Amino acid sequence: MDSVAKLFPRSGEIAAAMITRCAAEIPEYRLLPASVLAGDLVANATAVFELFLTTVAEDRRPTEDELALPIAWGAERARDGLPLEAVLKIYPLAAGVAWELVARTGDPATLGARMLDFLGEVMPRVASAYLRERDDLDWEQREDRQNLAASLLAGRPVRHRELAPSYHVVVFHLPLVPTSSGSREATDLFRAVRSDLDGQAGVLVTFKGDGGVLLVPSSSSVDPVAARVDGICGRPCTAATARAATLADIPAAHSEATEILALAESLGRPPRLYRLADLAIEYQLAQPSPAREALAAVLAPLEDHPHLIDALRAFVTSDYNRGEAATALNIHRNTLTYRLGRVQLITGYDATQPADARHLAAAMTAYDITRRNG
Repeated sequence: MDSVAKLFPRSGEIAAAMITRCAAEIPEYRLLPASVLAGDLVANATAVFELFLTTVAEDRRPTEDELALPIAWGAERARDGLPLEAVLKIYPLAAGVAWELVARTGDPATLGARMLDFLGEVMPRVASAYLRERDDLDWEQREDRQNLAASLLAGRPVRHRELAPSYHVVVFHLPLVPTSSGSREATDLFRAVRSDLDGQAGVLVTFKGDGGVLLVPSSSSVDPVAARVDGICGRPCTAATARAATLADIPAAHSEATEILALAESLGRPPRLYRLADLAIEYQLAQPSPAREALAAVLAPLEDHPHLIDALRAFVTSDYNRGEAATALNIHRNTLTYRLGRVQLITGYDATQPADARHLAAAMTAYDITRRNG
């Protein structure tokens, strides 16, 4: 069918639209990291949609071998703690999205009938495989922990005898992994983190957007837990934490930790666990105020001289060590001295003098924050 052949080049686009709609309408899928949604799930949906198009073009049913991977992918959602209802709901919802996008192509009646036949082949097999997978997991406990974490973060009242009276809320971003078609790194890393932390007494773990969220009882140290995540990922993650004195304070602590994490990343801080005290000045400068605007204005005259801003940033970042700053910029030390002199001439502040250096460091932070916020 010519109309079906025209759809193959659009399979990735259609699959991405399917997953976007499913994540919007099925709450449980929003607990998966964004990297999994945009990577593995889109790749899986693309493969399933292309299999459907192949069977239509060749006027046949899918073979057992062809269905093996789609069925396995559906069953894997049991490992992610998703309920069967959510797993099955994605198929008709995704089919509806595909139908909306392809209805104007070819014979809608034929495509619709074949789509229903295809769903009839896939969904019962996915359900059976999912139930077999769930029997091999502590699935009920995993789903319970995930739902409990989501409820606490949303500020909903919960009753659970094993809850701690207070928690550290930790937010973190997993290292970036490829999201190319067929890549499973995001899913594997996500599952490795969850599997390990599910075994830590009292720790609750879930994922929101492109990051993870941990609830660590306040009676425990949060640093070893963050270190476990780093160890699983093979390199440090950027993370932030805030303490919730009561269960009702968890949403506010989550917001604070999320803001600290965003601030650390936007300012280019090295990956590690941050607390408010680590970025107190930066956090305060992030709040809109006349003082922040006045500080940012100090560097405004340098906007047409990005090499001077880079020189000042390197000098501040190196703790005012000329040699280290020059090496970082791959320039001669005398060139750095000249550029810092130009900064002084234009701004009126000398980065080599302690009082002026502190002012310029604060101005750099305010400048970066205002540029980030537009």
